[in-house]
Parts: sequence; C-alpha cells; structure tokens
Amino acid sequence: MTTDDSFFAALAADLQSEPDLRVTVQRAVGYVRALTRCDEVAVRLHVGGSAAPRAAATSSRGERLDGLRDEHGSAAADETVPDEIGGVVLVDDTAHDPSWPAWAAALAAEGVGSVLTVPLAARGSSLGLLSLYAAEAGSLRRWADDDSLELLVRQVAVALVDLRAAEDLETVREARTLVGQAQGILMERHDLDADQAFAVLRRYSQQGNVKLRDVAAQLVRTRRLPEGRPGR
Repeated sequence: MTTDDSFFAALAADLQSEPDLRVTVQRAVGYVRALTRCDEVAVRLHVGGSAAPRAAATSSRGERLDGLRDEHGSAAADETVPDEIGGVVLVDDTAHDPSWPAWAAALAAEGVGSVLTVPLAARGSSLGLLSLYAAEAGSLRRWADDDSLELLVRQVAVALVDLRAAEDLETVREARTLVGQAQGILMERHDLDADQAFAVLRRYSQQGNVKLRDVAAQLVRTRRLPEGRPGR
C-alpha cells in the first residue's frame, strides 16, 4: 500500500463519507491491516471513560484475541492489561514479557508473537484503542513509532470524533422533536399551554427517574403517560 499524501487524502475522504460509526470502524481495521501486513486488527471504543467491548475486528479470530484483554485484565494482583489511553504499548515478544505475563501467555498460546496497542484520540477526545496482532515476535516493532501508521490512526480518530459529534447532535434534535410532539399532545388533550405541558413531562421524568426524552417518546408512541393524570 502506498503511503503518499494522495493516499491519506483518499483515506480521509473515504472514512468521512460513511455516516455509520460502526461501518467506519470496520473500514479502519481493514486499512490498518493492509498498511502493516499484521495478522489481525481490533478496535474497541470507550464509553463513559471505560473501554467497551470491541467495536470491530478483521475476523472472528481478531475478536477472540482482543477478548483476552478482558479475560486477563486482572489475572494477577500486579497485572493490569493496558486498556486506557496512555500512549502506544508494544509487547514485542509474548513469550518473554515481564509487564503483562498472564495476558502475554494467553496470546502466545493463541499463536500471537507480538501485540501493538495504539490509542485512538483526536481533538481532545479519547475514543478507544486500536490493537494489532502478529504471529511473529518483533514484527510489529517498526510500527510502534511509524509516521504512516500514526497518520492513518489520526485520520481514523478524526473521522470517529466527527461521527460521534454528528450522532450526539442528531440525538439532541430527535429529543427536542419528541418533547415538542409530547407537549402538543398534552396541550390539545388537557388544554395546557406549552410551559404547563413541559412541566408535566418534567414532573413525570423526575418522579419516575426516567429521562425526559423517554417520557416524551412513550407519550408520543402510546398517547399515554406512564401513570396518573397530568396536572397544571
């Protein structure tokens, strides 16, 4: 694969043209594998500051290998598998790794000789982890400080940040639309003004410990509030 400016421009355009985050991540693992010629690539995205289950992998084996991170994250009192944003982590030889012996041993048993974990981060947001797996020990060493991989990962991270921002904005828009529709139902059915209708929705949200959007969605879907009668 070429790594000139035109390639990365095309890569950025391709990633940013896809409106679905999961599809974008799946494309990303393919690009990384093609660039590095490693055996497997997996990505997991962070949710609320912690690592969520992997979002994509190059194959079912890649998913299984990445799952070993969860199984051996607390395998020993002095061992915590790297699962937070903190820089590039290279396990050069899983057969002789003193930092994460249980995790490395499990990978070695699966035929993995080397692992490289790279943080996905852009525009001040920590997104998750991208992990490369290779059968040959030492074969990922060159990529631990490689400009081409760094640029590719940055392009992926920027695309994911933009997609998450778009999804968040769309969620806000949908919530506002639902609340507006629910207000309209209450106003028509119970002769309330807009402020009174919103107060009813907020009361049900607070008393039931349910998000305002969910109360509104139920009312729009069923034409009924969770319970009781609305008050002014």
